[in-house]
Amino acid sequence: MRLVRSLLGISLRSKIVGLVVSLLLLLSVTVLIQTERSISPFMNQQLDAQGISTGKYIADRSPEYIYRGDHFKLYTLIRDARNSNENIRYIFIIDADETVLVDTFGNALPYGLLAANQVKPSEAYHVNVIDTEEGLVRDIALPLSDGKLGTVRIGMSVQEITQAKSKLLVTLSIATLTFMLIGLVMAYLLAHLLSTPYRRMFEATKIYASGDLSYRIPEWSIQDEGGQLTHAFNLMIESMEKSALEIKELSNMRQGLAEKLMQVQEEERSHLARELHDETSQSLASLRLGLKYTEKAPTLEQATVRLIEVRKLLDQTFDGIRRLITVLRPSVLEEGELGQAVKRYAQEFEKRYGIQLDIEIADVSGKLSGEVASSLYRIVQEALTNIARHAQAQQVSIVLTNYLGEVNLTIEDNGQGFNVTEELAKRVANRKFGLFGIQERVAVIGGSFQIESALAQGTTIYVKVPEGLRSDEENNRPLSG
Repeated sequence: MRLVRSLLGISLRSKIVGLVVSLLLLLSVTVLIQTERSISPFMNQQLDAQGISTGKYIADRSPEYIYRGDHFKLYTLIRDARNSNENIRYIFIIDADETVLVDTFGNALPYGLLAANQVKPSEAYHVNVIDTEEGLVRDIALPLSDGKLGTVRIGMSVQEITQAKSKLLVTLSIATLTFMLIGLVMAYLLAHLLSTPYRRMFEATKIYASGDLSYRIPEWSIQDEGGQLTHAFNLMIESMEKSALEIKELSNMRQGLAEKLMQVQEEERSHLARELHDETSQSLASLRLGLKYTEKAPTLEQATVRLIEVRKLLDQTFDGIRRLITVLRPSVLEEGELGQAVKRYAQEFEKRYGIQLDIEIADVSGKLSGEVASSLYRIVQEALTNIARHAQAQQVSIVLTNYLGEVNLTIEDNGQGFNVTEELAKRVANRKFGLFGIQERVAVIGGSFQIESALAQGTTIYVKVPEGLRSDEENNRPLSG
């Protein structure tokens, strides 16, 4: 197991080189073994063929000399045959009684050679391998006239073919070694090509881990799997970088929205404080003074007149307080009448800014919770405020519909329009979050938001909210009782 873990722990390049070298080594050894096994029988067959051919030549011509007893001619025949082939170690002829007639030894035959190989009359030839002091000899015996006149024996030395085989194996070994060296270089180049994308990606991940997503892996012109993987990896990092920038922008936007919300809250509180101070507190002071004068009225008739004036002043004070409450939260929203609230605010907007409004409101009573209806109302307020400030529009359309389980709010103007991407980026930079505030409100209530605009073509805002949807605050609110 330790060896396996060690092998798995080496680099990819080393694994590829090691695998290729191992395969080349195995292939080379296999080729050498198969070559040696194949060439030895082939060379032996060739050597036997030479000996048999020489033996047949002698067997065809020697009977005449044997019949005449011309041993000189017989010796000349085997001597010339031996000299014609350097692989022939010896030749001798024996008669039917196994008496040596002629030989090329010059002296007596080596001990045991005569009985080392015998051929039957029915055989064309017989081959036997003999181990001599000079090495292995393939002894070939051929019968003369079907064995009636004797036998011719030819000894073929395997020394030459052994040397030739050794030279061939050495040549093959050198060629194999050269092939392995070339294969090693090619394996290294192949390993480099295959491992480079992974090595570069590994190095890149260290850079990305430090927080720098701007680095890109150099891409090769080779569009193989490695090149495609590198390209896909760079695309993934580009997407991650884009997502990181979007997250950062969203974070900045949320921070800006939070600051804007605090600013709006402070402005509303200041406005409420001014209203209470300038109107309500003055009215209450007047009421107090009126009651004081009423207490000091000399007659009942004068007291009654002063009480009537106090009641009128009290009614005015109630109207002012009711107006403040309506601004903060229309009473119709408390009753679930989103459509009525939108119509009332649209009428006030039309009077204030002189912009014509076309309103088409469907009955969505009971289909939305109070919090979601309030959010849609604030979205209408924010959208109309943006139109009044920036759009330079003469006409606005507000459509509230209920279709297929969804409440759809569409606000469209015929103003100057804008490039959505560029304008949103500018507003983030200038910390103007009107549209982002709308988008944030829609996200909070679980709806979908879309804006379409183009220069000189106006702007359209689409908001979709599923029926029966409750805001996150309502979902997280504990049950009473």
